[in-house]
Amino acid sequence: MNKILVESVSSILNIESEAVTLDTSQENTPSWDSLAHLRLILEIEQNLGIRFQSQDITRLTSVAVLNGAISKLKP
Repeated sequence: MNKILVESVSSILNIESEAVTLDTSQENTPSWDSLAHLRLILEIEQNLGIRFQSQDITRLTSVAVLNGAISKLKP
């Protein structure tokens, strides 16, 4: 799993980095609301120097999906 992704999720969602797993998602993380989602996407894009497609942003709702999307953009 991408280290920067884990750090970003931990920071934005205010959870311990050890608690961030591929199963972490909007469904099971109360602090992952719509505003936190946008902040998370922006932080990941800035820290990794990537850009997600606008149409993909709404489906990036779990660490597993984010990790896969990052892998495709930054092999």
